[in-house]
Amino acid sequence: MARFRRSKSGAGDLNDATRGIAFVFVDGLGLGEAGQAFNPLLHAGLDGLRSLASCGWDSDSFSSLESPDLVRRSLDANLGVEGLPQSGTGQATLFTGVNCAQLVGRHHGPYPHSLTRPAISKHNIFSRLESRGLQSAFANAYPPQFFDYVERTDRWTVTTRCCLDAGVRIRRSSEIAGRAAVSADLTGLGLRHPDPSVPLHDETFSADTFSGIARSYAFTLFEYFMTDKAGHRAEYPRAIQVLESLDRFLGAVHRQLDYDQTTLIVTSDHGNIEDLRTGVHTRNPVPLIARGWAAEHFRNADTLTDVAPAIDAALATPR
Repeated sequence: MARFRRSKSGAGDLNDATRGIAFVFVDGLGLGEAGQAFNPLLHAGLDGLRSLASCGWDSDSFSSLESPDLVRRSLDANLGVEGLPQSGTGQATLFTGVNCAQLVGRHHGPYPHSLTRPAISKHNIFSRLESRGLQSAFANAYPPQFFDYVERTDRWTVTTRCCLDAGVRIRRSSEIAGRAAVSADLTGLGLRHPDPSVPLHDETFSADTFSGIARSYAFTLFEYFMTDKAGHRAEYPRAIQVLESLDRFLGAVHRQLDYDQTTLIVTSDHGNIEDLRTGVHTRNPVPLIARGWAAEHFRNADTLTDVAPAIDAALATPR
């Protein structure tokens, strides 16, 4: 089993680490139709994403692939429930392996539904790993206003609720400059209004930070939600801008990681940005890329329910 020695700072000790998993969760990224003008994934400059996946980014090109160090799958995000998938139940399913849409009886979001709270608390991937002594990290940076808000309202997102229940530290925007946290928009621009101290930077800076954090933990998560926001705005130029920013980040991460030591996972909770005709979520499948030593554990993944168990199994495998 991969072991990370606990330290007083809360970080895993790299000298004790064997191998880890770095998870980039991309909100609202589906696989849309090929040859459609309304699908910005077909027209943005996505050299990094194509290199990472070794294919194009539409439902025709993104075919299943199973190799020792690269697994590519399309995942069902509908979970056997009618209606459009939503972030609250989709993300809870993705991070727990429990079908939270069926648990609630409908898709729900953007915040967690009250009926999913026990599943999130008990089964979220951070808690699963922490129970075995494996250290996890959530790389996103949050401004002071976020902490003030949740203290007043107790209204957490799925990812931050998972962290809260598992005792995983939620990082602050003040940590970005020291490369200890990643800005949600990858450049710091979106955080400058709530926190003027945040330095402006590029996607390579964020990739360096994320890769550095991932090398010190058994499991590291980064959440990118600008794709979902751009999909809801349904503005083509903005969607292209967001996708190309994500591409620069993932391209840099892809170049930096040692896949013998760290497996990179990229997937989503539901579709949105791949179809700009309506500005709402879609029932399209979502991509799953697993690149690195643990890729084989994801070869049978078919739905959002399969991701957390595969991560758990990979990190429980003796190496």
